[in-house]
Amino acid sequence: MPFPTGRALLDPVKILQNAGLTEGQVYADFGCGTLGYFVLPATDLVGLGGKVYALDILKDALGAIQERAQAEKVLNLQTVWGDLEHEQGTKDIPEASVDLVSLVSLSGILFKKPTVIKNIKRVLKDGGCLLLVDWQPGSFLSKFLSTHQIDPKKLKNELEKNGFFLVKSFSAGLNHFGLLLQKT
Repeated sequence: MPFPTGRALLDPVKILQNAGLTEGQVYADFGCGTLGYFVLPATDLVGLGGKVYALDILKDALGAIQERAQAEKVLNLQTVWGDLEHEQGTKDIPEASVDLVSLVSLSGILFKKPTVIKNIKRVLKDGGCLLLVDWQPGSFLSKFLSTHQIDPKKLKNELEKNGFFLVKSFSAGLNHFGLLLQKT
């Protein structure tokens, strides 16, 4: 059996819609990566009345997304260099301006330093949400990964201690879980 890839593995549009991202909202993908796999579909979902931030620590990744956005004439995307583990890691995104922040396959970073959660909370509006998508422990493909598997219950408990509450958990694909948590 071939390994699923692309939208067969993760469907960003379906996941973002499941998280409630709609026209006119502001979305930030933290650790967006080179492909902008969630970022570029989000620009369509929020429309020209919304805004999308693509944040990464790798400037080359941001450059690749910027080039693709220019080629596709995307007008509502801003790339942001930032490091979530540092106090000012999200300083180029206005405070309390974002409706939805996502971390895709990066949930483990939440346990590294308290500044990660602090940076997420800083940019979220009151009532804004954090979307976590990661490998389901014990799933078929997760067995082939060298990355650390994160227990969704452990994530939920850690975030609830830090001012979030679980809105919903869902399957984000055959091998992924999704958690949507709201800032209180």
